[in-house]
Amino acid sequence: MRFIIINICLVAFVAYGLAQNKEFKKADHILVPYGKEPRQVLHLWLPKTKSPAPLVLHFHGGGFLAGDIREKTRNRTAEMLNAEGVAYADVEYRLLDTAMLQDIMRDCARALQFLRYNSKKYNLDKKRVGSYGESAGAGASLWLATHDDLADPEAEDPVLRESSRLTAAAGFWVQATYDVIQWPVILDLPEEKTPYWKFVKFWKAMLPEKRFNELRKDLDMLANMDKNDPPMMFTNGTPDKGVHSQRFVDVLVNRAKEVKANVTISNDREQLTKFMLTKLKGSKYSKPSVKQKLKEFPAHWGSPPKLQTRDYRKLPRGYGFGSSTLANWIQKNLDKDAGTKSGE
Repeated sequence: MRFIIINICLVAFVAYGLAQNKEFKKADHILVPYGKEPRQVLHLWLPKTKSPAPLVLHFHGGGFLAGDIREKTRNRTAEMLNAEGVAYADVEYRLLDTAMLQDIMRDCARALQFLRYNSKKYNLDKKRVGSYGESAGAGASLWLATHDDLADPEAEDPVLRESSRLTAAAGFWVQATYDVIQWPVILDLPEEKTPYWKFVKFWKAMLPEKRFNELRKDLDMLANMDKNDPPMMFTNGTPDKGVHSQRFVDVLVNRAKEVKANVTISNDREQLTKFMLTKLKGSKYSKPSVKQKLKEFPAHWGSPPKLQTRDYRKLPRGYGFGSSTLANWIQKNLDKDAGTKSGE
């Protein structure tokens, strides 16, 4: 259903592991094919554990129109999770120029099923699998968490006999449903001003009504949600009526309360990490080692900026890791100090 998410673009990558740096761990297995299509590939980071390791899958953002993992072979989140004894997979999937959205969702499911099928090969615990992502990737995680199990015991392909259900799901800037017919009400917009409404009209005219409604149902995470779904955690949205709107989060929370599903909202990055590790490791998990203690800033620099971007990178001069806002503030002060010293 190509009309569903044509331009859900990622404003900024907020997950820890998307920053690439030579100091981060390189994937143990790169561009592993989980299907026959060119974009059905994943990177896999494995911890050094004797017993089978829990697994976290990451689905990138980009509106199902952009995004890839090709050059992202080093990852901080993967390194941190491996240190906790958890495996990490970064998944690439087909885009809307070559596949319909329900098929893209099944790419994400197939990646999960592929790793379950190969759990002995990679020493993975197929019973403890979580996923998260940003924007489109968060939506894919929500879709997996709320959709009925896609396992087909009679499938000729043994991968498709595996379960597609999750232990936990999380994400940043989620869309509550990919049934865009509901978006005018959710976003409180006239149909003609609703994002992607022209695509909805186009595909409704092109598809038989029965098929159109089948796809709507398949992609409606709100309708598919129930009390048996795994625990989920998502962030708040943006204060507007766009594709990352808080209105999606509000309707998601209300639906969860209605059906007694376990959905939590938190903007705390450490809390999301703790949530995932707790759900995957249970009592064996103590505390995530995600916060890095920064070297103390010189007193004459004053206080660091309170408002910072949500990207994550290595900071100058051994100050650890932080946002680009903080990095620029540090560099500005370093340059100022250097200029003052040279002028003495």
